[in-house]
Formats: sequence, C-alpha cells, structure tokens
Amino acid sequence: MHSATDIILGLYDAWHARDRQAWVDAFSPSASWTNIPTGETFTGPVGMATNYQNWDGPFPEGRCENLTVHAGADLVVAEFIASGTHTGILTTPDGPIPATGRTLSVPFCDVHDVANGAITTTRRYWDQLAVLNQLGLL
Repeated sequence: MHSATDIILGLYDAWHARDRQAWVDAFSPSASWTNIPTGETFTGPVGMATNYQNWDGPFPEGRCENLTVHAGADLVVAEFIASGTHTGILTTPDGPIPATGRTLSVPFCDVHDVANGAITTTRRYWDQLAVLNQLGLL
C-alpha cells in the first residue's frame, strides 16, 4: 500500500500529466471535495471528474508550482502556486466566465484526508479576490 504522501503526490502528477482518470482514481468512491472560497462541493467519481474539468477547461496548461507537502498518517496538506493562462470558460457558482487570456499565479492550499489507500475528503483554499484581480475581473 502507498503512503498518504505517495497518494497525494500521485494526484498532482496526474494533474500535470493531464490524466483525468488517474486523478479520479486517487479518490475513494464516496470522496468529497470542497472548494472553500466558492462553497462548491463535489462527490464521488463524477464529482471528481467535474471538479477536474472545472479547472482544466479554463487552464489547460495550468501547473501546481513549488509544491510542498506536509503529511501525517492520514492527513496531507499540499501548498502550491497555481499558475496558468485563462484560455477557456471558467465555471463558477455565479455563472461562466469567458476566457480572459490573462495569466494567474496564486497560492493554493489543499487539505486531504486519506484512508485505505485513497483520498476521502479534500478542502481547497485560495484567495478568490487575487484570482479575480489577476484575471482582470475586478
């Protein structure tokens, strides 16, 4: 069995490889993901795929740079700089945001709970105001 750290590093490797299936497979079938600034919650494999697409669609070359992982037995915190150019529609609870062509570089923090070799919950934190500013929306 892989350590919690290995599972989380594999998740970000899947993101960088644009391997949606590997991303979804990193989660337990009943996993939940909450984007704290927007209040969106996604559950199960369909939810994980939707959340993936919500970030990959608008930022198809997006990266998690300067990834730092802090891990306990079943809890992993990942800090990184999310960077990318907004070239696709960004889906938000307030409606779609058309591509701005602008680049962003914003600190993110993901808190992952891991059990039985899979991610069971993720809570993602970021500065929503910084994202909106960098995309020229404010």
